[in-house]
Amino acid sequence: MNLMPWTPKKTLKKAANNGSKFIAKIKDNQKGLLSFVKEIEEVSHIDSDFQQQIKQSNNFIERNIYVYSNCVYPWNGVFIRSVIRVDKVVNCGKTTTHYFISNDTDTAESFLQKILQEWSVETMHFYKDTALQEDKCKTNKGAFSFSILRSVVINILHLNRIKNIGRKIIDTTQNLSEALMLFSMVKFEYGFFTGD
Repeated sequence: MNLMPWTPKKTLKKAANNGSKFIAKIKDNQKGLLSFVKEIEEVSHIDSDFQQQIKQSNNFIERNIYVYSNCVYPWNGVFIRSVIRVDKVVNCGKTTTHYFISNDTDTAESFLQKILQEWSVETMHFYKDTALQEDKCKTNKGAFSFSILRSVVINILHLNRIKNIGRKIIDTTQNLSEALMLFSMVKFEYGFFTGD
């Protein structure tokens, strides 16, 4: 196996030096690292696997997760203890494959839960940036409070099962009664508020 020197992200090196655990997704433009990980996959056996089938919105999603963690591979100051492969199929269509590396060992099911948790955080940031233009906001005072308010707005829309969040925000910007109705529906359905 060809062990070429790739430069890892500083955050991974910092995490490893601090004794922290990480899971990092390998992006398509990281061709050298992706090739290295595929070589690891070829010479390794599956230590853990898991299959998940869920219905999300109107989509049927199937994920097959495979973990290869029978060896430790040095990678420019970081030790890869696990390679995680996630094959995802939506509505019995084309399979998309994503690879992750970790300096930890775990079961396929546990790795998947950690990956999905990170994806949910990234999705929230995506909505905050695209629908609510968070990155364009130049407000310095109260920036944290504004970020929390944006999260509340997005969660209210999610709880109301709004599919096009950006469009709904535009539609309700000048319509206070509709915005309050969305808030009231969350209050009514989920019982978040018990006061008068």
